[in-house]
Amino acid sequence: MKWITFIGNEEFDLNNIKSIKHYNSIRSYDAPEIKNRYCIDYGEKGYIFYDYCDIISDYEENELKNIPFKNPHFIMMLYTSVELLKSILSQDNFIRGIYVDDDDGNIIPIEQFIEFINSSIHK
Repeated sequence: MKWITFIGNEEFDLNNIKSIKHYNSIRSYDAPEIKNRYCIDYGEKGYIFYDYCDIISDYEENELKNIPFKNPHFIMMLYTSVELLKSILSQDNFIRGIYVDDDDGNIIPIEQFIEFINSSIHK
């Protein structure tokens, strides 16, 4: 399982994610066994977990300089395949104006991250 972290302003939470229609998904639901987890089931294609978490203390001071929000909120997206990730983030209704921590040391605008994952390097 792989993950990225979405970073938004103080209004960014799981309700933003829940308002998105995840095309081609079979079902979506709050995980009863894990607080602040929202699940999207794609059947044989895989699944996505969104975890709302307070992880600001995990960031070093130099990393925090790359986050443009005064009071950032974090949602970790756990995914089963890069193809599924590309498909979801490329939807015309996915959230824009947020940042992505790709877990490789990069904190970049989501639009730049989408270009990056759709490049020939990650195909």
